[in-house]
Amino acid sequence: MKKILLVVILMLSACTHFEPQISTQSIYYEDSDVQLSQLMVYSRPEKPHYGPLSALFYPFHVTQTMYKSSDWGRQIAKGVWQNWTGLQIFPSMVYDESLHYRGLEEALFTARSRGYDLLVVGFVPYLYLGHTMDDSAMTLQVKIYETKRGQMLCSFEQSGRVEKKMDDDFIIVKREHRMPDSAFYKIVQAIATDMAVPLTSWARYEKNSKGMIAGLKPNMVEMAPPAAGIQPEDSIQPAEAPATVKTPTPAKTPDQTAKPKPKSINLAVQFDSDSSVINQDSYPLLNELGKALISNNLKNKRILIAGHTDSDASPEYNLKLSKERAEAVKQYLTQNFPIPPQRIGTTGFGESQPLVPNTTKYNKLLNRRVQVSIIP
Repeated sequence: MKKILLVVILMLSACTHFEPQISTQSIYYEDSDVQLSQLMVYSRPEKPHYGPLSALFYPFHVTQTMYKSSDWGRQIAKGVWQNWTGLQIFPSMVYDESLHYRGLEEALFTARSRGYDLLVVGFVPYLYLGHTMDDSAMTLQVKIYETKRGQMLCSFEQSGRVEKKMDDDFIIVKREHRMPDSAFYKIVQAIATDMAVPLTSWARYEKNSKGMIAGLKPNMVEMAPPAAGIQPEDSIQPAEAPATVKTPTPAKTPDQTAKPKPKSINLAVQFDSDSSVINQDSYPLLNELGKALISNNLKNKRILIAGHTDSDASPEYNLKLSKERAEAVKQYLTQNFPIPPQRIGTTGFGESQPLVPNTTKYNKLLNRRVQVSIIP
């Protein structure tokens, strides 16, 4: 029995969460994870949308009575916006924390008058913050509306919880459950990531040259005015609206103009299985890309083509294959359009940058893609 305990202690000592002790009880720390309910998808578009979309995020509305509920609603909305910006759900997303949700009609009018395609609003019917001393839990509802007709396109609801567990005493080893520094932040990020998955198949890929030009043409970035205690992040304004940068740094003025932010688009280019040979079904798509690259808007821009794969096969093989596929796309463009080879750079990321988890056949299809970016 002593030998078994000794082996267990030696194995745990190799873990960074283990603190071996000689005269007292050794401690093994286990971090508390976010437990999510099933994502409820009440509505979503049946057909994919091709072309860039711009979205305005309103501060979310905490419907339960609590201290500084509007501040918590702003932080939740900002967390979802930051998560979706990182995932590039929509090419242009702006969060304006100076807005106040007073009803759907007013919010739609504001988004429409500013030139946005979509309005994103959220509601928090339940929020409990135990910080590091108790459970933390949240229920979040997010709705996305099309601004022209006011039609609701998507409606999601999900709950998340970080549970405060009792410590376990195993005589010579004690297991302590550690709460994260910000259980609130972890819950928001976990829910936002889950809600992003149904959106990836709807507004992910460009299909025609017009959408590709709009997706790659640099826009200016805008910073919404910060609320107390919340640090601003860069966001992209739609092409139709003039944009300025507002930062909390005293040296910068509210109307300072930022440099264009590099943009990228994803293309569902199909290749033969385990090959860098482009499937002929993708020729029309690459022809649209070629027309976009020689258009007046993009003809003087340098381009980077990046290949991405799913997680099938080894990471080394996928990295090599992704680079070869990017080169194949470059070769097709330079052979069929008046584009000099030195204008196009290529790279590959293999399976390292998935859009969605490689857990299903459909998700793997989304992750197999070609990404086209403007080189600054």
